[in-house]
Amino acid sequence: MENVFVDMGAEVSSKCSDDETHEKPKRCAFVFITTESDAGQSALEDLRKIDEVKEVYLAHGAYDVIAKVSGESFDHLREIVHTRIKNLSTIKSTLTLTLI
Repeated sequence: MENVFVDMGAEVSSKCSDDETHEKPKRCAFVFITTESDAGQSALEDLRKIDEVKEVYLAHGAYDVIAKVSGESFDHLREIVHTRIKNLSTIKSTLTLTLI
């Protein structure tokens, strides 16, 4: 996640720069994943092969793997999770938290 600090004395402007491109911002989500028994490492390797998965971490606790996914829209994120991530044989269940 990203931390943003603002100088309280600075003037805030909606313009980023003079050569600003009007690129649509990407959407991000964190996917909390439960894997099949002892399949955490395999799931991690499978997830790394998906272009939209930007970061992947093994975890201990309620979930086995946490993945940061980036897409063009919320619908694109949903498609990635439902068609690419959930269909991996090592994945048992997912919980997706989208960033707004």
